[in-house]
Formats: sequence, C-alpha cells, structure tokens
Amino acid sequence: MKYSPLKQTERIQVIDVLRGFALFGILMVNMLYMYEPMTTMMLGAKQDASIGHIIAESFIKFFFEGKFYVIFSMLFGFGFYIFLNKSKENGSSTLPVFKRRLFFLLLFALAHISLLWAGDVLLYYALFGFLLILFRKASDKKIMRWAVVLAFLPTILNSLMVIAVTLFSQIPEAKSEIETQMQASAVVLNELVERASLIYSMGSFKEIVSVRIEEYFTLFGGSLFFFCPVILSMFLVGFLLARKGIIANYKENLPLFRKVFWWGLSVGVITNTLYAISFRYSVMNVPNGWSLLATSMHIFGGISLGLGYISAIIILFSRGKAGLLTKYLAPVGRMALTNYFLQSITTAILFHSYGFGFFGKVEVWQGIVLTLIIFTLQVFFSRWWLNQYQFGPFEWLWRSLTYFRFQPMKKVGVNS
Repeated sequence: MKYSPLKQTERIQVIDVLRGFALFGILMVNMLYMYEPMTTMMLGAKQDASIGHIIAESFIKFFFEGKFYVIFSMLFGFGFYIFLNKSKENGSSTLPVFKRRLFFLLLFALAHISLLWAGDVLLYYALFGFLLILFRKASDKKIMRWAVVLAFLPTILNSLMVIAVTLFSQIPEAKSEIETQMQASAVVLNELVERASLIYSMGSFKEIVSVRIEEYFTLFGGSLFFFCPVILSMFLVGFLLARKGIIANYKENLPLFRKVFWWGLSVGVITNTLYAISFRYSVMNVPNGWSLLATSMHIFGGISLGLGYISAIIILFSRGKAGLLTKYLAPVGRMALTNYFLQSITTAILFHSYGFGFFGKVEVWQGIVLTLIIFTLQVFFSRWWLNQYQFGPFEWLWRSLTYFRFQPMKKVGVNS
C-alpha cells in the first residue's frame, strides 16, 4: 500500500502555530539545563543564589516550566489521530506505518541522547506512542478517565512516598537508615554533577557522550514515575480533541475555549505561584511536604496554564488577530523535529568543550536572552527553508524512512 504525508492544504494551521509556540517554551525551559548538567535539577534551588538569579528562575518556573511539554504532548496525541485517519487505499490499516514512524523516532531519540543532550523527551514520546495505540478504539469516557488518572498518578505516588518516609521515620532504627541512604545518595549526586560540569566544559567528545548517558539514566527512573504519566495523559487529551473535532472546528467551540482560558488562567496563577515558592525549598530526591507540593503544583500548574495558552491562541485565531503568529510561528511548527534538534545542536556548540566552551559560565537571565536570539533565528530560518522545500531536513528523513521511499523535497516551481 502507498501512503503519503499530509499535503500542506490538509494541515490545520493553528496546530502548526501551537507547535511552534511550544518549541519556544521548550527551549526556554531546556536552556537552564543546557549550560549546566541535567542532574542539577535533582539538587533543588541554589541556596546562595542572587536576587537576579531567583527572579529570572522564578519567571521561567511560573510562565514556562511544565506548560510546553504539556502542549507538545497534546499535539502528539492530536497528530496520532490524524495519522490513523489518513486516506488509505483498499481500507488497509495505517498502524504498521505508524509503528515504523515510532521506531525511527526512537532511533532519533537515542542518537539525540548520546550525541547532543541528556534532556531528550522524544524517547518517551516513541515508547508511549506504542501505548497510545491501545486506546485508538476506546470510548471517549474511557480515554478521559485514563487521562485524569494518569495526570494525578505522580502526585499520588509522591504522596505515598512522603507518607511512608514519615511513618518509618517514627522508628529510630529506620529513621537512621533513611537518613544514611539520603546522605549517601546526595554525595553520589553531587559527585556526578561536579564531574559532569568538568567534563562538559573541558572533556573530550567521548567523555561527554559517556557522562551524558550516565546523566540520562540517573534521571530515567524518576521520569518514568513523575513525568511520563503526564505525557501519556496529554497524549490522550490531544487524541480526544482531534477525534471530537474540537480544535479543527474551533470557531464552533469558542464558548468552550473561553471557559478553558479563564479556568486555566485563574487556576494557573495560584498553582504556579505555589510551585515557584515550593521549588525554593524542595529537593527532588528528598520526599517531604515541600517536594510533594512542588511536584503537584508543577503538574497542575503546567496543565492549567498550558491549556490556557492553547485557548488564548485559538481565541486570537477566531478573532482574525493571529496573522503574525501564523507568519512567524507556523513555519517553526511545521519543522518541529528539525528545530528541536537544531536547538540542541546550537547549544551543544555554544556550551561544550568542543565548541565555544561556555558551559557553566551563563547566568539565568543570559540564558533567557540566548533563548530569544536562537528562537528568532529559527523563525527566519524556517520561513526561508519552507519557501524552497516542502519539509524540514529531519522531517524529510523521518518521512522517507517511515514510508520506505524518498519524499519529494523541493517545492514545485522553485529553481535549484
């Protein structure tokens, strides 16, 4: 059977804008851990940080962190539904093609982790994409039920951990053992952060790859429990939005988006304020009240404000005021995979020893400025590229592998 990617006329423009917007937010958050080891997030806030550092970091925590992977995950679920319902010859299933698509995404992710950055999210997208297949024929109620359960799961698990540690701490022998294990874990973690900082800034390429993989697997277990359930939850929400035609027919669903916007804004302000505060007092691998509050507010603040952002953009579209968004963000969104990798390539060259060597020498506010510069360059690069080509270079490669044939790259009528 012959399958083909969606034509430009079949794309939903607001989805491309949302995807481009999500890439901006993702870079803003990721930048914090591109000029410092990823594992620094497990150490919590710096206690000797300057006021400027705290303000800049709180700005990112409040407006960006946890919001944009929510948006991106929803868009993945949305795209999954669109892919499954593409026109196909003789009524044959698109599932084998989709599984190939996920397999090659998995390979891209492994290369990304090894060669560029330990904060890759594509590996989880590929793995959980296979789980998403199980829901393709589920009822709307079942999908929403699972989406809610998965969204609450990290908070439930963290609560159980805090309760267990609190109860065992009442027993002197158990309390001593817990404290000993936490201290040993802290020593190992600090050693890894210090070693990673040195290697990223001064080590060889081989040493950098080795410590990057070590960092990734150090974070992997915690991510599976406290990060991945939310990804799958948002996959399901995006899948349901596509199935119900809520975004595709956004003009008919404006009352819903207005409600979601005000709900997301009001809940988001409260939860993200609590997150920005609790982050200052929590440590990821120390289960206590502060870490529980930080984890739960991170999730619910991310979901609420993320949905608020989506609704705001859709409302702008409905009022015909999204011309600039379409002009500048849609091209970035159409080249999402390429731009995601370009962000890692650019920062690796900027910060690592084999590039300009600025690792560990960047302040948070400087990272914000760098984010704005890099993303602006991506906007103009994406517009220039798509004026000549149908796909971004990595999109072209991914699609060619998925469909087992080279896709036409050059736009018809564009001279070489």
